[in-house]
Amino acid sequence: MTKVAVIGVGQLGRQHARLYAELEGVELVGVVDLARSRAEEVGRLYNAPVFTDYRELFGKVDAVSLAVPTTDHARIGVEILDSGIDVLVEKPMASTLDQADALVDAARRNKRLLQVGHVERFNPVVALAREVATKPQFFEIHRLAAFTPRSLDIDVVLDLMIHDIDIVLSMVPAAVREVRAVGIPILSPKADIANARVEFEDGCVANFTASRVSFEKVRKLRFFQPHDYISVDYASQKGTMMSLRMGQVLERKLEPEVQEPLKVELKAFIDCVRDRLPVPVSGEEGRRALEVACAINAAIAERLVLR
Repeated sequence: MTKVAVIGVGQLGRQHARLYAELEGVELVGVVDLARSRAEEVGRLYNAPVFTDYRELFGKVDAVSLAVPTTDHARIGVEILDSGIDVLVEKPMASTLDQADALVDAARRNKRLLQVGHVERFNPVVALAREVATKPQFFEIHRLAAFTPRSLDIDVVLDLMIHDIDIVLSMVPAAVREVRAVGIPILSPKADIANARVEFEDGCVANFTASRVSFEKVRKLRFFQPHDYISVDYASQKGTMMSLRMGQVLERKLEPEVQEPLKVELKAFIDCVRDRLPVPVSGEEGRRALEVACAINAAIAERLVLR
């Protein structure tokens, strides 16, 4: 039985607790939150002990999900890794590259697993799209969401766009050549809507648009490669692939079995913890996504200063 806990049981952390309680071979041995009433509510729902100090978990768990505010990821995550516990840290893995490096170094130093919670990697239709990707040359991605008061410690790039940055990076092996971006704050002090153009050394270009002040919810990815056009709807978990073969246009539906991506992600993490396997989204990969996100934010900041 793999013993796990969830640190931070806000909107996302409580979903981690729910799914751990459902997974076979997993024992949810604790939920942690500074707000004791919130921890008690989640603890009652999933029959788990309640803590307000994550240090009380030391010696009691094999692994944790870390779903506290991004600004606390490195501080808490490093201490947990140093205590010999494997960590799944929610995205973005940290607020800065130095913090991300601290997490990666702590995992390596302690020979612990560090998985970054880029949940869209585990969306079945995204996984299928990655399988058919050969040499993507152009991406167009839109991620629009309604405004909520959560995650206001970070901007829309780190909050939403980083999902799609990670997906593109998982399909394009080349290094980034150039980043251009614009973003503006609307309902918070940080950028709430942003558009970025990222060009890679192999010529591939990715256009990202992310907004957390939209009246509609959109999560769509399209990309083009020699002879193929692939369109994916993250929400419906359906997609289409149009191909030109021997003068004929062929259409292929991408309709895998619908699954809850977060459940797939947590199961993959637990399997790696149990069998000591490499995690599917490593700290190094999480850092690369953060590096591109930080470059986008730097471009946004430069443009705002010049206005």
